Amino acid sequence: MAINVDEFQIAFENVLRHRDQETNVLYVVENDEKKVVGYSLMSVSRLLHASGLTAFLQEIVVDEHARGEGLGSALVDANEQYCATRGVRQLSMATARSGEFYHRLGYEVVGEYFRKVLDMG
Repeated sequence: MAINVDEFQIAFENVLRHRDQETNVLYVVENDEKKVVGYSLMSVSRLLHASGLTAFLQEIVVDEHARGEGLGSALVDANEQYCATRGVRQLSMATARSGEFYHRLGYEVVGEYFRKVLDMG
């Protein structure tokens, strides 16, 4: 889907104007002993090619001993609720192992995920 020059200019100006809306959102789940058993980290930003705010679920982790208790679903739900209150139009994530989990929550596969580990030396 191509974006024309005028649409790009509007999106570009919105990115510059609304930078204060960019944020990271962290949710933490503790057990009864106050130990962290799960967390999620989501980034919210305004992209040039998307209309409005978008979010990317960077990480979602649930301790293997706490899995199956609904904590992962609760974390995703908390992020979705945050997005709804902020007017975020799209929530995305990448996964190599949890596809069925996200399918059950109503997400669909829309692309491929690539990475390159960069040499820091």
